[in-house]
Amino acid sequence: MTTPARPRPAWPRVAATILVAATLAAASSQPLEPAGAQLPVTRVVIFSTGVAYVEHGGVVDGDTTVDLRVPPGAMDDLLQSLVVADLGGGRVDGVRYGTRDPLARILGSYPIDLSRDPSLADVLAQARGERVRVTTDVEVEGVILGVERVNVAGEAPRAYLTVFEGGRLQRVDLAEVRDLAFESEALRTQIDAALAAIAAYRDAAEVPVRIALSGAGEREVRVGYLREMPVWKTSYRLVLGAAGDAADLQGWAIFDNPTSLDFEDVQVTFVAGQPASFVSALFEPVYAERARVKSAVTAGFVPPTDAGAIASEMSRSLMAAPSPAAPMADAFAAEAAVGTGVEALADGGATGATFSYTVRDPVTVRRFESVLVPILRADVTAFEVALFDGRVDARHPLRAVRVVNDTGLHLAPGPVTVFDVGGFTGTALVPDLVPGDDRLLAYAVDLEIALDVETRSEPERVVSVRFDGALLVSEHRSRIVTTYRLAPRGDVTRFVVIEHPRRSGFEVVSPTPAPTMTPDAYRFGVSLVAEDDEGTTDPNVAEHARCEGAEPCALQVVLERVESRRVAVSSVPLERIEVYLQDLELGDDTRAQLEAIAALQRELVRVDRAIAEQRARRNAIVDDQARVRQNMAALERNSALYRRYVAELTEQEDTLAEIGQRLEALASERSALQDEFDALVRGLGAD
Repeated sequence: MTTPARPRPAWPRVAATILVAATLAAASSQPLEPAGAQLPVTRVVIFSTGVAYVEHGGVVDGDTTVDLRVPPGAMDDLLQSLVVADLGGGRVDGVRYGTRDPLARILGSYPIDLSRDPSLADVLAQARGERVRVTTDVEVEGVILGVERVNVAGEAPRAYLTVFEGGRLQRVDLAEVRDLAFESEALRTQIDAALAAIAAYRDAAEVPVRIALSGAGEREVRVGYLREMPVWKTSYRLVLGAAGDAADLQGWAIFDNPTSLDFEDVQVTFVAGQPASFVSALFEPVYAERARVKSAVTAGFVPPTDAGAIASEMSRSLMAAPSPAAPMADAFAAEAAVGTGVEALADGGATGATFSYTVRDPVTVRRFESVLVPILRADVTAFEVALFDGRVDARHPLRAVRVVNDTGLHLAPGPVTVFDVGGFTGTALVPDLVPGDDRLLAYAVDLEIALDVETRSEPERVVSVRFDGALLVSEHRSRIVTTYRLAPRGDVTRFVVIEHPRRSGFEVVSPTPAPTMTPDAYRFGVSLVAEDDEGTTDPNVAEHARCEGAEPCALQVVLERVESRRVAVSSVPLERIEVYLQDLELGDDTRAQLEAIAALQRELVRVDRAIAEQRARRNAIVDDQARVRQNMAALERNSALYRRYVAELTEQEDTLAEIGQRLEALASERSALQDEFDALVRGLGAD
């Protein structure tokens, strides 16, 4: 199988020596003076991630240098992305740039460290041993011994300077100091130099970057790099047609240039997508903290070698696909507001994970200017609807239009200004829209339709039971019923798309057919049709109700959740089984098994009741015997009452014996029934 040839970049893959930032020459610590060629900007590719690829190009002659002036804040991007090409067989000898240490490191090299915005006490603490002259109400001279900080309750901390002179120590309250001078000329010079370094670091507007080239004769050279740039913005104009199934779409790109570069007649490309982009700290020198050891040789650090990567294709010519162009909608009455004759000035094309619009004609955007460029003009499929979302407006739907991206182009996110036959009608927002995708764009409140929403929950019901071995599996149904009542205000024709929130675990059982689903809602369609009108539809949403005339209309949505619950058959009470037998439609096998279980449970209940009755009789007799014996204790044994009590006790003892026998018989009967019940339950799982 033959491998198809890979497309080649426009200029880096020519027969020329190409060196990138890896060939950077050792930079001088002194600023570089611009003396080489100044190549104009010829191409700008603006990404939606906050960077732009800037390309300079021009003709050089012989051995020469090319100079760039780059803001310090843009140097990190340049150093990680710089690409240089000499297209005439020349060679890139190297790249030099004015480097600088981090400000904290520069200031740390001076005797007095000013890197942390030091106070007077901090400065004097660093100057111990220096002679000073301090003026308060009196003048004190001497050598700085130290600075003491004292905390006083209820007051701000105070600082005191201690100076030594002629064997005497003097203490000076720094809050009272009006003037302080160092005697050392060298120290004063060092402080002046540190302050000058701070000012120079702050005021450095540009860093000179010099690219050395060697070669013979005139030849073309190109230099490209990334730099921070405002995200390009998109705005659209959508003109709705009278037929209701098409619209005219215009897209405009906004290019902001808040830089010091003048982009004169440059090729501009706008890229939609989200390529990864980050900034590496490459401009300021980085120092590693190293441990100090005695008489030991430490091995040097060898950075890992990259195995290689696919060459950058940033400068590749982007694929061009003609953007469709079409006239404005015939019924558009506000064409002056949009601009008749507007044409797309860009070609669109896909490049891997991104999509680009390359402007066909050169664009001029001078420093600190912005430009609005038409990049899209096309007829698109569109369906006008009313969209009801109770989370946005609980009483009215929104006027909306479903736009199908049949342009073949990637539509970047941005605002959409909507016009109809009467002119401006609202503003919507379009997200990232890939070719073939569609979105509902809501742009105004539809005051011609009022809605009322009522929601109720039905009591939970058991809808089926079955056996799974010794377990009884019951299906429980929960329902939520929502009624949408639509009241047209007049003779209105509209296709209303109702967004009904989805609930976890619930499914739609009514109405049918199945609704369209979004990540968080269902979409149901209701057609409101005026008299002598055929109505409108949306092919992406089914019609679930149709109402003609100006009468109110209703749509009922039923969501249902069915949950399975498993419980041991032995723990299901008889009352519940009898409900299942009476209320549910059961299979013959399931009904027979439930009836057998119910019959045994009834017998067990009967025996348990009989046991309870016998025990109650026994307990009553035992309590009565206790009363009789208590009375007998107060009687003479020869009394008639005593003899009667004896007869009663004798009779009760006979009854207790009968009860005991009855309880034994009932216990045996219950044990047999329980064994039969357990065997029946065990048999439920048998084949």
